[in-house]
Amino acid sequence: MSRRRLQPDLDLTPLIDVLFMLILFFVITASLLQGQISVRLPAGQGAPVGGRPAVIEVFPDGRIRFDGTPVSREETAALALKAGKAGRDLILAADRDVSYGNVAALLEILQSAGIQDVGLALQGGKTP
Repeated sequence: MSRRRLQPDLDLTPLIDVLFMLILFFVITASLLQGQISVRLPAGQGAPVGGRPAVIEVFPDGRIRFDGTPVSREETAALALKAGKAGRDLILAADRDVSYGNVAALLEILQSAGIQDVGLALQGGKTP
């Protein structure tokens, strides 16, 4: 009776799994490193343009403050125009509880006064 010799069978599945995991690791690591390139920016010369921005604050109860001083909507447009001519940036900081209609109405008043560039202040946090 002849005996058949058993040949050892080499299973490559675990090896292939490990290789795919290594490739995946290197691809993810390489993509994360691309966003972390450091850039040395040139130094600015002179003072910042525009200086301190003019801040228009809007509160939920309808109050408006221009640079900390309580004002009416009409006074806001005149003061914003004056600040714009002085080269100051305008920032509109509305409380999160202020209705969008009040903010839009104030922006419309500023636009009718000839003011086109108004920045909107947001609370810092994660971007979507």
